[in-house]
Amino acid sequence: MKRVILDTNIYGLIVNDPNKEIVKDGIEKKKSAVVYGFSLIRKELRDTPRKIRVEGENLRNYLLRIYDEFTTGHELKFIGYAKELADYYFITYKELGGFANRQEIIKDFIIVASASLNSLDIVISNDNKTMLSQRAVKSYNIVNRIKKIGMPRFMNYEEFKKELK
Repeated sequence: MKRVILDTNIYGLIVNDPNKEIVKDGIEKKKSAVVYGFSLIRKELRDTPRKIRVEGENLRNYLLRIYDEFTTGHELKFIGYAKELADYYFITYKELGGFANRQEIIKDFIIVASASLNSLDIVISNDNKTMLSQRAVKSYNIVNRIKKIGMPRFMNYEEFKKELK
């Protein structure tokens, strides 16, 4: 069983996926993956505007319900060192020529740092511009190797669905 964390953008993809039952069944029934929650991700989901509706339901509530169903009993605690590790990622990212500013990328770095420090197997994200950019991934690898911290694999939503089948 894989220990995974879903980036915020993945919950939106699940909501809009006509085949979302594959993911729900793989997680809830087949127990192919244990999804870990993280307060930062839940906060981002809570920031969804209240007025948007999907399938006749408030999108914000829908996203939070899916998050809660998937992560019940499996919540990563924020480790103070995760912020420091994320800062190291950012410094390395900038040295490698990364163009995103700190404010737009630091949350992604904190998520990856927390996944690394908690020895999660996989980070699922479709965020190729920041979290999964070539420079960001290279930064994680460099810093984690120096700090002797394990590295999670990165996978996009479609790859994750295939693994759950």
